[in-house]
Amino acid sequence: MKGFLEEVAADLYARCGEELSEREVLFPSRRARLFFTEALARIARRPMWQPAWVTVDDLMTEISGLETGDRVRLVTELYKVYSRYHDEPFDRFYFWGDMLLTDFDTIDKYLIDARELFRNISDIKEIEADISYLTPRQLQILRFWSTLGPEADLSEEKRRFLAIWKTLYPIYGEFRARLAELGIAYNGMVQRAAAERIRTGEFSFDRPRRFVVAGFNALSECEKRLFRFLATAAEADFYWDSDDYYANNPEREAGMFVRENLALFPPRAGAVSHDNMARPKRLTAVAAVSNAVQCKYAAELLRQLLAERRRTEGPDARLGRETAVVLTDENLLLPLLYALPAEIGRVNVTMGYPLRASLAYTFVERLVGLQAHRRRRGDDWSFYHSDVEGLLAHPYVAESDAALTRAMQEEIVRERRISVDAAWLGQNDLLRMLFTPAGEWHALSDYLLQCIGAVARCPYEGDDARQRVEFLAVLSEEITKLRNSLDACDIGLTAEVYASLLRRHLQTVRIPFEGEPLEGIQIMGILETRNLDFEHVLLLSMNDDNFPGNLTGQGSFVPYNLRAAFSLPTPEHHEGVYAYYFYRLIQRASDIRMLYCAHADDKSTGEPSRYIHQIDYESGIPVARVEVGVDVNLAETAPIEVAKDAAVMASLERFVSPGSAATLSPTAFFRYVACPLRFYFHSVARLRVDDEVSEEIDAPMFGTLLHAAAQALYTPLVGEHAPGETLRALLRTDAVDRAVTRAINDNYLRDEHATADDYTGNLLLVRDIVTRYLRGGVMSYDAAHDAFTVEALEQQVAHAFPFDAGGRRLEMKFAGVADRIDRLDDGSLRVVDYKTGAAHLDFDGVESLFRGTGKQRLSNILQTLLYAMILHRTRGVDAVPTLYYVRNMHRGEYSPLLVDRETGLCGAGYSLYAARFEELLRETLAELYDPATPFRQCDDPDTCRFCDFNVICKR
Repeated sequence: MKGFLEEVAADLYARCGEELSEREVLFPSRRARLFFTEALARIARRPMWQPAWVTVDDLMTEISGLETGDRVRLVTELYKVYSRYHDEPFDRFYFWGDMLLTDFDTIDKYLIDARELFRNISDIKEIEADISYLTPRQLQILRFWSTLGPEADLSEEKRRFLAIWKTLYPIYGEFRARLAELGIAYNGMVQRAAAERIRTGEFSFDRPRRFVVAGFNALSECEKRLFRFLATAAEADFYWDSDDYYANNPEREAGMFVRENLALFPPRAGAVSHDNMARPKRLTAVAAVSNAVQCKYAAELLRQLLAERRRTEGPDARLGRETAVVLTDENLLLPLLYALPAEIGRVNVTMGYPLRASLAYTFVERLVGLQAHRRRRGDDWSFYHSDVEGLLAHPYVAESDAALTRAMQEEIVRERRISVDAAWLGQNDLLRMLFTPAGEWHALSDYLLQCIGAVARCPYEGDDARQRVEFLAVLSEEITKLRNSLDACDIGLTAEVYASLLRRHLQTVRIPFEGEPLEGIQIMGILETRNLDFEHVLLLSMNDDNFPGNLTGQGSFVPYNLRAAFSLPTPEHHEGVYAYYFYRLIQRASDIRMLYCAHADDKSTGEPSRYIHQIDYESGIPVARVEVGVDVNLAETAPIEVAKDAAVMASLERFVSPGSAATLSPTAFFRYVACPLRFYFHSVARLRVDDEVSEEIDAPMFGTLLHAAAQALYTPLVGEHAPGETLRALLRTDAVDRAVTRAINDNYLRDEHATADDYTGNLLLVRDIVTRYLRGGVMSYDAAHDAFTVEALEQQVAHAFPFDAGGRRLEMKFAGVADRIDRLDDGSLRVVDYKTGAAHLDFDGVESLFRGTGKQRLSNILQTLLYAMILHRTRGVDAVPTLYYVRNMHRGEYSPLLVDRETGLCGAGYSLYAARFEELLRETLAELYDPATPFRQCDDPDTCRFCDFNVICKR
């Protein structure tokens, strides 16, 4: 196969010989130059000078005398003009101001009369009386404006559109005038100025020049005028990379621009071939179940190609540049590189590595987020815990002192610090620099540069040490460039707007891979394939919503009808360009594999590209279909059992050994009742779920706040008989509010000096709910039912419960903290347990608590009975288990007493349950200490739903 560039090189060398060095060559991409030079070197008889390389932009700049300005500067200057007509802050303007600049750029490149395009609607409606003389363009314009209807009936959105539309022409004119004063221009302005100088004859070359124009497709009006000028004012040869298959058929959109180019700028007959689509080809469409599978299958295809080559050329053969993997979605670059096998050999990546996918970029993101959420606290500063933890965990920071940063993270979680003081964070020089507040945007820019420099100087010996330094150097360079551009703009910015501009800028930066472009497999984007030809082509992400994609929603101030009327680019234009890219890429190839993801989700329809259907139905070349999935074995998960070997029994022994300080809480005991395997994971294997600082107040923290506030309120009542009057007096003051606030400051914010300014909306809501539960629930109920004396609050209670297991007499050391213990008027005790969840006061008898179904084993009731048992055995009096469900206590009919549906008892003391309860308790403990009974999974899905270990059990 002879490629397009080889044919152009051969034709030019045959005609010009070594005089080719005197010509100036225009290609649409820089990569084409390298392949053209290599092709020329293969046919040249002896060393020669390369031709001169120029671009369209080079020539336009030379002719116009204008220089293209920085994009940020251009948008800023546009804002200065726009703000004379509309009152809008810069941060709201910037992103759609960039869209307006693109519209102005397109208008100029296509030599549109801006006055006519932005013509006032009232002027256009004057022609409605007589439309007989209207041109097709004017009919299109009128058709658009007629859809708006009378101005008095317009919606607010249409009114705003018209208000801006009526000012676009003066903004356009003043903006161009302002740029002319500054000596800068946007690209379209440069091209229009060049086209005007060509039209008026103001420019001519100062010497004879000869050009070669090769491989272009869609041309703007300015480019057409330039090429006409080159064809008349100089000597120019035109080469068009096309095929008769689509160039000679007006119904095929791939030839939309080629047909016009061939007519305007005829090529030399026979210079390049145009019948390549008629040559034998193997076409295969591959439907994959995911993008990851696409990459893995592409790697497998390359492995197969390598095996075929080694069978024919020998064991040392390698895949070369005749093989291309084309990514229409750049997000697949990294997954593909990871999927490639080592035996593939050399790989040349032409797409560039996106900076936003690097650790260096995430480091800057962490720094920007840290500063965005910082807060002033008196004379000091604090940072949000999530930002702090993220920065401490970032490899650039963590690797500087792993032990210190890990210890700091653990302390933040352990102390549940929502806001972390900057003074505490500065525990070494690097951390002091990172956790320094940066105010306005200049300070933020300096801060980022200092932090990048600091981590770049940190010792690092990893395999990617060079890459790290290079990425950080690129970051510093880009931040400095943006800083210089903004300084030249002379416009006020906030740190937030600067951060947005910085993100937008850095996300467009790509770092080129180092490699040898003329060797190895070529991995490239679709734009990089222009003018290049390959024998084997693998096209990835050939989904229709990705290739060609849907541009109907692309942002522009110029509506579709007007774009069509003025021959501006439309979605059809985009589809024609991408159809050309596709057919031009495959026209000389012999083996084309088109892979796409057939899985539909919120980002993709899963439909194959229209070009797969087109070539299947129109070309006559059969398209083989392949489906690639993932083998999934849905084997039933075997039940998990843990035998009680010597190590397990030794761990259990600590709960019954007199010399051990270990105790078993009622909560831990219920874990065994609910699921023996859960008890094993938690209390024997001692697995712990990674803790984190909750950004919201979760259920455990809510309970902690309520318990702490209740303890503060009831502590003065300890020992007071019938405290109803005291409680009512407290309710008339702000005591509850102060107790709740103190509980939040001590337990959640961990800052006793925190003020209302430190409370988020969620925290304010929680404060109000806890206050309402205490005022309208707990305290009001106790004030109305005050036949008790508070004996103790948050008191540790313990008892060594005897039982027999394995022929031994053992004593289980039960211990726990009782929320409240009251003495009732009849001399019995009441153990009160505060609960914040849904009320569960009814149960189906004591036995159901141990041996019932999942929903019958009620943890709150079983645990409260255990507390009552401990009090009964240690103090020798009856104890009444009582549950205060705080969300229900405001109801007049509420009762905190247990209801036994099996016996009909309500509010019974523990003594009535003691015999059966303790019998079941002994049986359960005997089972726990039976070496022959393993720890087994429970069979209840409700129990597994909220278990911390359900991932291990695969439930």
